[in-house]
Amino acid sequence: MYRSSICCAVAFALAVGFTGCSTGDAGPAVQYVQGAVTLDGQTIEGVTVGFSPVAKDGIGATGMTDSKGVFKLTSSQGGEPDEGAVAGEYTVTFRKVKGNFAETLTPDDPGYEESMASGEEESAPALEYVVPARYGNPADSEFKVTVKPGKNTGDDFKFDLTSE
Repeated sequence: MYRSSICCAVAFALAVGFTGCSTGDAGPAVQYVQGAVTLDGQTIEGVTVGFSPVAKDGIGATGMTDSKGVFKLTSSQGGEPDEGAVAGEYTVTFRKVKGNFAETLTPDDPGYEESMASGEEESAPALEYVVPARYGNPADSEFKVTVKPGKNTGDDFKFDLTSE
């Protein structure tokens, strides 16, 4: 009986240790962020929206617009989809390109040496910026927002871009 009590006590202690009493790293607290992007007044799908923290030790977040131009952010360090961003100040960027990325050969690609020996030069991918390139650089971005504790939506998170 004494032995069985010890076994039960050990089993209980292990069970408690492996469940609710863990002090593992849950990560930073993130806030829900949802916004919208338009280009020349029209909704645009497939735009990568980046929130770059102003603070040097901050954590960035990204999202992608859906068919209605709506995005929801996800923390870039292991966040769940649509989880959000850490509260703080951000510079906002927007990127969408299309083109044939398969045309570019690098020295690591099979056939690179044969291509060079035959006189073919590396071809740069033919990229078309659907969203002008100027919107993709945090250093040049005109868009700044503050993510506050709680739900972040509304006019502060609506961005109208222009193609000119």
